[in-house]
Amino acid sequence: MSFTAYIDGQYGTTGLQIQDRLSAHPEIELLSIPEERKKEPELRREYLNKAQVVFLCLPDEASKEAVALIENPETVIIDASTAFRVNPDWVYGIPELTGYRDKIRKSNRLANPGCYPTGMIMLMRPLIEAGLVPRSYPLSVSAITGYSGGGKNMIADYAAMSEAQAYDAAARLKNLDLNHKHLPEMQAMTGLESAPVFVPTVGNFSQGMLVSIALHASHIEGTGESVHAALHEAYRDEAFVSVHELNDESCLQDGFLNPTALNGSNRIELFVFSSEDRIYLVARLDNLGKGASGAAVQNMNCRLGLDERTGLQ
Repeated sequence: MSFTAYIDGQYGTTGLQIQDRLSAHPEIELLSIPEERKKEPELRREYLNKAQVVFLCLPDEASKEAVALIENPETVIIDASTAFRVNPDWVYGIPELTGYRDKIRKSNRLANPGCYPTGMIMLMRPLIEAGLVPRSYPLSVSAITGYSGGGKNMIADYAAMSEAQAYDAAARLKNLDLNHKHLPEMQAMTGLESAPVFVPTVGNFSQGMLVSIALHASHIEGTGESVHAALHEAYRDEAFVSVHELNDESCLQDGFLNPTALNGSNRIELFVFSSEDRIYLVARLDNLGKGASGAAVQNMNCRLGLDERTGLQ
């Protein structure tokens, strides 16, 4: 059995990556409006309603407008914007979270998660659910990502840099107003009483991501060992998740943890490093893979009853 899919916003960074994955997907027929007719609003409405699965790769307001155009109750919508991630009528798209695989299978409104929140939530939610980290914990989150996460404009900016400009842009802090747009989903999907302090760094490399969280054992209900055990138990049967051994240094390159090692995949790796009272958690993923387009295809597979790995090998 095959399914039809349509990407609204197929020429953006996320849309192009989804298109690449679906072009090799054995169960999907990808619908595409001819180039010469892409500005016809009624044709767009037709495609939005006739496809069995619609991926929205648009800014928030444009996504809301697209959803309003979809009248077919059978259409499965997978939205890649932040518009619906904390909307109770939509299901948040991380199948690996407890209970969420069943929710995804039953819903036609799926909110694809953000790349930073994917790493943060998959690290923290099992620890909060296990009672190891209190919901009142004053959490701080750090991350470094490739510039592709900023979309076409940021990609073009980096491509046009001179050597001197590229040197200056080797690693730059972003969102120092402390009001990153991903904070609502980070808080909602972990159950924290307050939003974390979150400041990401954009590196001068195309894609790849590390998300990290520091904990003090004296301020939680666990140790490095129990934190590691909780993560291992939460994800032990998940195809796309690897939980490394506690204090695993075999993954380091000359002592460094490389953010680009999972590029091109839908995998996520979780690390726990611990010394005395200090615990350091790290998630490594491709910001365009498990952090965006790969996750969207995985959510589609889950919703359609397909093997979640289909098209993502």
